[in-house]
Order: sequence, then structure tokens, then C-alpha cells
Amino acid sequence: MRAGYGLWAMGYGLIGLGLLSACHKGEQEAEVTPRVPVGVTVAVLDSVTDVVTVVGRLTATPGGSALLTAPAPAVVRSVPAQLGARVRPGTPLVELDAPDLLASARTAIAQAELAERDAARQKELFAQGITSQKQADERAAAAVSARAAASGAQALLARMHVRSPIAGAVQQVAVHPGERVDAGATLIEVINSTTLDLLAQVPAAGLARLRVGQPALVLLEGASSGAPGKVAALAPAVDSLTNSGQAVIRVPNPGGALRAGSGATARITVGAARRALVIPDSALVVLGDSLNVFVVGADSVAKARVVSVGIRRAGRAEILRGLQPGERIVSSGAFGLTDGIRVVPTESPRRP
Repeated sequence: MRAGYGLWAMGYGLIGLGLLSACHKGEQEAEVTPRVPVGVTVAVLDSVTDVVTVVGRLTATPGGSALLTAPAPAVVRSVPAQLGARVRPGTPLVELDAPDLLASARTAIAQAELAERDAARQKELFAQGITSQKQADERAAAAVSARAAASGAQALLARMHVRSPIAGAVQQVAVHPGERVDAGATLIEVINSTTLDLLAQVPAAGLARLRVGQPALVLLEGASSGAPGKVAALAPAVDSLTNSGQAVIRVPNPGGALRAGSGATARITVGAARRALVIPDSALVVLGDSLNVFVVGADSVAKARVVSVGIRRAGRAEILRGLQPGERIVSSGAFGLTDGIRVVPTESPRRP
């Protein structure tokens, strides 16, 4: 009887120790359950735009610049227009002296007058039957040729007064008074910068997304604000060596803030979505071969969910499928999470 009682007591003690050990083990397991601190946000409906960014150089529009040269060997008499001066069509820019050209023009004019008088006389003689039709026609043709030569000489002489063909500002003055110049020498350049073109080489993939008329924002290098413009022209083909083609973005520049020759960047809007489901781009993680987000439930358990993504820009992403407005997702610290892990939000849910 006493021995049986001892065995019973020993067994009871072992059971008690086992229960205590199990309880202690359970407490240890509960203590080591992983809780990962993460930032969370709420998926919201918002507007998002898709852009193609291109880099190029600003230049005058076709017909917006004029590089004027000497029409004949001459000496610079004066330069009325100086660098930066605003000019209109017809404004005097450079005055040239060409004595030889002046003498040639006067000679050509005198010869034309003589030829015309001779032609008139021959016409009268033919009317009187004194000369032949052939002689009259020859003198008339000679008169016409002489007058054409005189007109050409006068026109060339008039070009010694170099005037601006366009409205704009003097971009370059290449000569000074007293300088002798040859025919074709650069004298002065005028540029109209009220409208400029940004010429950019665009990779084939980006070029395929562009259309004439798409709006763009043009920014100078280092500038925080830009000027609105539009796509004006697109190359019909790409270069086989660079796999890129040229795009022309035309930008009004009435205030002259943009300068031709400067490097600039254009952000061309190629698409926009209103009432799109938007989340921070940082919430997207790659699991396997798909994009995922971690959705945080009321129990603070993060569940991986496959999503389909549309526009991605400026740190935001458009979600096409896989998520609903108002759902909480991990926005920071998502890298390295596993499906079903318990998380601890380190901040209150915020909007993307």
C-alpha cells in the first residue's frame, strides 16, 4: 500500500514537471514570435500621368535665324547693330563699301541705256522698211540682256546695305568697321527666340510612344521650373547605329527665359489616368516572376498578393488589378518579408 502510494506520487510529480516544462516552453515560443517593424500606407484613388523624358539642345525654329554674309568683296563701312540689339525686318545691320562693284553697276546701267536706244531706233527703221526684222529682233534681245545685267548689278550693289530679314536680336557680330571681307564671309547673325525647338534623340522604344501634339514641359539644365511646349515633329525612322530617332519639341519663349544653344530636358506626357488606384512605388516587391505587395490585415499579418502595375512615375505606381481602395499595404520595409509574417506598423497609415 505504501509502495503504491509512492509510485503514484512520483508519477504525479513527473506529470507536474512536464506541464511546467510545457508551459515554460510555450512562453518561450510566444516570446520569439517574429514581429517585423514596417511602414504602412493605404491604397487610394488618385490621378497619375505617364511621361517620356528626353534630353536635347534648344535651337531656333526653321526660319527663325539668319546668318548674313558678304555678297561680294568689300570693306566694312559701319556696323549700326551691336550684340543683343533688338531688330525688325529691314533694320540696317552692316554697311559695306565696294568701289569696283559700284563702277561695274554704273557701266552696266549705261550699256543698258545705249542698247535700249539702239533697239528703239532699229524698230523705227524696220517700220520704215530700211532694216530687216532680224536686225530689229537682235537689237531688242541685246537691249533686254543689257537691262538684265544692269538690274543684277544694281541688286548686288543694294546688298551692300545689309539689313535684317527677320525680327529678333543680334546673336553674333563677326566684323568691325574698316575690315576688308571676301565674298561669303560671315558678317552678322540674327536669331528670333520667341519660339524655340528642342531637338532630342529618342530611343526607339520611347519614340514609338510619342505623338505630334503631346504636351511637354521643357526645363533648362539645373532649373526647377519649366516652360510648356508640344511635340512638333517626329522622325519617321530611327538610325540603325544608335537605334534612336529625332523628336522636335516646340516651346513658346516670349520672355526669353530659354536660350538657343542651351541643353534642356523635356518631360512629354504620353498618358494619364484619372481615379487610378495608386500606391507608393516602394511597396512593390518581386517574388518569383511577378510583382507583389504585402497587404496588412486587422490582425497585423502581412499577406503577399500579386498585382498588375500600370503607370510608374515620381515614386508612385498605378495598380490595375490585385488591390482594392482602402486596403493597407507595407510601404517601407517590404523587402525580405515573407507571406504570413506578423508586422508592427511603425507609423500610422498614410496616403501615397
